[in-house]
Amino acid sequence: MHSQIPLAFTALSSAWTQASSTCQDLRIPVSVEKTATGEFSRDMYSDEIFFSLAERKILVSNTYEMAARLCIPDNNQGPHADTLQLLVHGASFNKLMWDSEYQPERYSWVQRMMHEGYPTLAIDLVGAGNSTFPDGLFEVQTQMYVETIHDLIQKLRRGEVAGRSWEKIAYVGFSIGGMVATTLTQQYPDDVDALVLHAITWDTSWIYPAFLSGLQAPARQIDPEKWGHLPVEYQTQSTREGRIVACFAGDYDHDITELDWQTRDFDTFGAAITFTYHLVTAPEYSGPVFLGIGERDSTFCGGRYCREQPYEVYRRFPKAKAHDIKVYKETGHAIIYHYSGLQLMADTLAFLESAGL
Repeated sequence: MHSQIPLAFTALSSAWTQASSTCQDLRIPVSVEKTATGEFSRDMYSDEIFFSLAERKILVSNTYEMAARLCIPDNNQGPHADTLQLLVHGASFNKLMWDSEYQPERYSWVQRMMHEGYPTLAIDLVGAGNSTFPDGLFEVQTQMYVETIHDLIQKLRRGEVAGRSWEKIAYVGFSIGGMVATTLTQQYPDDVDALVLHAITWDTSWIYPAFLSGLQAPARQIDPEKWGHLPVEYQTQSTREGRIVACFAGDYDHDITELDWQTRDFDTFGAAITFTYHLVTAPEYSGPVFLGIGERDSTFCGGRYCREQPYEVYRRFPKAKAHDIKVYKETGHAIIYHYSGLQLMADTLAFLESAGL
């Protein structure tokens, strides 16, 4: 667990900590329209709620505020200036995962991409971070993530976010953020120009046992003073040990686990019920796809080590113009917080460059 990061990466990483950029925090309105039939409430709880969620329906029409942080390199005339990286976190994370204040030269995705000239937009999914916290069963569920991100992407294309329109968008999604990407590209195949998927496969055999092994509980019960205002449907890991089991394996710095623990966020019942229904095939998506996963990601590898699971990406994106798959040794679920995170960044940059983005 305490093996040293390769010296070559140590020397390389020190150069990008000085990346100069202008960042601004945003609150972006995003909307969804109800697609399920019937009315839903806890007073009338029935299996129709489950079936509607499983069918990837929207149960409630609403408008939310999505918190985001937009960072633009100060030298914004380079070859990547018109490619926005849209960064989508996983369940029980938020946008802070992309820009670590602890050893940013090692762990900050945003700083690394700034150094290479890529603008980034790191979002808080609705129900996480500084975004709106609506009902955690009827509203904060995976199809709602898909629709709110689709709405966000349309606004980005039209120039309705921070006064700039984007010609090219590369979607970077971790864990449930990657699952959202599979449904997004199935339902809206032209939304994004490239997919970068972290820490997913289509093997569901260990997902729920691994999920439960993280020892999640309602956040309001874990820390009533801090989270007592949250509805009971919002949950997170109840112990440091459970969080480590869920996110870490192999080679990593123990100190990063404390930062991860202190900045952990929430999952919801709605998201937990629905996320496996979004591991789908995107038959019409024709852009390039990158998949990076830790070989010891038990949640998605169906065991102690990954085997053939990551290569399912070829079948799930049959029309993609390129497929790039990387499996990182001695790495668990939260790749970016492992020593291999630097290689993940380098591999992503090479992938985007090869795609002309």
